[in-house]
Amino acid sequence: MKYHKIITQYREYLNTLNYSDIVCYNSPNQIHHFLLYSNVRVQRISKKHVDEFIQHLQTSISKRTKRKRTNIHINSYIISLKRFSTFLLHIHNLNVSTEHLTYLENDSKQKTILTTDEIKRLFEVCDNTKVGLRDKAMLSLYYSCGLRRNEALHVEINDIDFTSNILFVRKGKGNKQRYVPFTQHTHHILRNYINIGRRRLNKKHKLRKTLLISNRGERIQSQSLFKRLKVLCKKAMIDKNIGLHSLRHSIATHLLEQNMSIYDISQFLGHSSLQSTQIYTHIYHQ
Repeated sequence: MKYHKIITQYREYLNTLNYSDIVCYNSPNQIHHFLLYSNVRVQRISKKHVDEFIQHLQTSISKRTKRKRTNIHINSYIISLKRFSTFLLHIHNLNVSTEHLTYLENDSKQKTILTTDEIKRLFEVCDNTKVGLRDKAMLSLYYSCGLRRNEALHVEINDIDFTSNILFVRKGKGNKQRYVPFTQHTHHILRNYINIGRRRLNKKHKLRKTLLISNRGERIQSQSLFKRLKVLCKKAMIDKNIGLHSLRHSIATHLLEQNMSIYDISQFLGHSSLQSTQIYTHIYHQ
């Protein structure tokens, strides 16, 4: 493979300096992209090549997403170029100018993250009524299991393996399926909801497999769950503009804070690429 030797050296350099897994995986790939685009010997890389590549990133369409790259994505390339420049100077005594590169303004909507204390308060304000037990189940699916909005809506009772504490996600993004582990605390909450709360909601004993159901015993709508979350936030005195997806963002950030591998977080969330998970490293390091 072209540039294989220098990319291997760069990856080993990052590993030696104890950079995170996500950096050791992404940065060499981004530098390989840069080298292929510039199509010059490493010894001949100049400021002009660096600037032309950044311009290319800003104006071209990503082959993977078929869309323009976000500023966060381009900034990750700038970081990689700066690291690569340091590597070339220290290891090969080559001076490639990257000091002039400045980071682009964040063009994405800031994701709202709840603290672990706020999550605890949300669970605490849930009562033991049928709706309260469903509220706890809702929080468990979106926060503890990190499910997407529609994934939680399609969970069926038989998707939950209480023996192994594993949840089968049958309706993942892009129709992809996965298994999500859950804690004993979540086990207790889901059991309680199924055996008590859900039975009270399903008084007509309809033959319905859906886990989260409405007061009529039908599959609940996401808007209804969103309204319940707003009620819980008010009770817990949380003054943040959050939605169901905020719970998923929060667990991802909290797992990162607990030093879980970015690869494991990616698997847990059901991301198709590490680039999707990388947004949480950006939030965490702000």
